[in-house]
Amino acid sequence: MTVYFLIVRYLKDDDWPDSTTDVTEVGGEAFGELLGEPPDQLVHVYPLTREHAERVRQLTGITLDLERYDYFLETEAD
Repeated sequence: MTVYFLIVRYLKDDDWPDSTTDVTEVGGEAFGELLGEPPDQLVHVYPLTREHAERVRQLTGITLDLERYDYFLETEAD
């Protein structure tokens, strides 16, 4: 089973994603550290907040515009 990590962006107060970016190459270890979860237990949807913004930028190159958007780290498996 392959696990994929996605950063999904929503306009504030919107129910449909504005964009989805595959960040699987960063790896579960780094996201586990970021979220305080063991990598093998990253199976949920995790909101990304100001607390995470700088580390997300360092890991992925994505700058979170938290004034306009809500961001989530989502996992998918095949």
